[in-house]
Amino acid sequence: MSSKSTILETIRKNRPNLISSLGEYIPNNQLVSTEDLVAAFIDNLTKVGGEVVEKMPTEELLDFSQPEIKSEYPANCSIDKIYELETIMIPARLGVAENGAIWLDEEDLPNRLLPFATQRLIIKLDKTNIVSNMHEAYSKIDLENTGFGVFISGPSKTADIEQSLVYGAHGAKELTVLLV
Repeated sequence: MSSKSTILETIRKNRPNLISSLGEYIPNNQLVSTEDLVAAFIDNLTKVGGEVVEKMPTEELLDFSQPEIKSEYPANCSIDKIYELETIMIPARLGVAENGAIWLDEEDLPNRLLPFATQRLIIKLDKTNIVSNMHEAYSKIDLENTGFGVFISGPSKTADIEQSLVYGAHGAKELTVLLV
C-alpha cells in the first residue's frame, strides 16, 4: 500500500463517530403580520446603514422623468458609461426581515454590474414580498432558473486595520429602499 493510501485509511479508521445530526430546519410556524415583518425589515436595514422610504405610489417609482423622483433622486442612469453611474433605481424580488437583506435577480437588471458600479442604489420593494428569514427567502427563489442573483443588505462598507470605516468599498455608497 502507498503512503497516501495508508494515511487515508488511518484517517478513516480514526474518524470520530457522529454524535448528532442537525436535522432538517423546521421553520417557526408562528403567523407574523405584514406590519411586523416590515417593521423588522426597516429596523435591520437601518442598523446596517440603509435608508427606507415609504411614500410614493408604485407606478411612479421607476420613472425618473416624474418631478418627485427627479428632485429627490437625481439620476445619471446611462448604462453605456457604467463607470460614471451616479444613481440607479431597480426593482427587488424580495426582502428579508431578519437581516434587512434584499434579493436582486438578473431578470430585473439590464446589467449585473449595476448594483455594484453606482454611487447611490435605490431599490423598489413591495412590502408584501418581505419574508421572515433566509430559509423562507431561499424557498421562494428559483435557483434552477436564475443565472445570477445577489442579496444586498445596506450600502457597501469595510473597515481596515486601523478601524476606519469606508463606504463604497465594493458597491454603492448609499442604499435607499422604496417600500410600496
